[in-house]
Amino acid sequence: MKRLCMLVLAIALVCSLTFPATANAGVLVPCKESKLFLERQNSAPDTYYFNQPYKAYSEYLLCGEDGLPHLPLRFDRAVDIAIPFGLFFYIAGFIGWSGRAYLLAAQNSSSPEEKEIFIDIPLAIQSLIKGLLWPLLFLQELTTGRLTAKDQEIYVSPR
Repeated sequence: MKRLCMLVLAIALVCSLTFPATANAGVLVPCKESKLFLERQNSAPDTYYFNQPYKAYSEYLLCGEDGLPHLPLRFDRAVDIAIPFGLFFYIAGFIGWSGRAYLLAAQNSSSPEEKEIFIDIPLAIQSLIKGLLWPLLFLQELTTGRLTAKDQEIYVSPR
């Protein structure tokens, strides 16, 4: 039975392997050599806002069969994607965690409805400071169980 499981696992691993797809050299060509790109460039209005981008595209980018510029991304350029994604993820988490911290602190006050309508500036600044450390606070609340609700607290309506 153990060998059968190992065989099934090996077959599943072999079937799930994917090989990297590489761009065919004939598909992407420099934009200055693409006929469709040159047609687009010639039919564009003659202004700075069209001429400068087209000039940069023709010098530095590759175009596909449709005449549109493409960015060939490889693992050596992964930082070009990782840094903006990381910044977006951190800023979105900061905004969400700061708002959550403000609402949780407002719930514990004497007049929570009033704090939701009229922003308490010292409490908001305190929440923003907590938001800066949101990845650490997230891990802390996840491991202690304060972030998730217990199964008994979740109501499921009978149908």
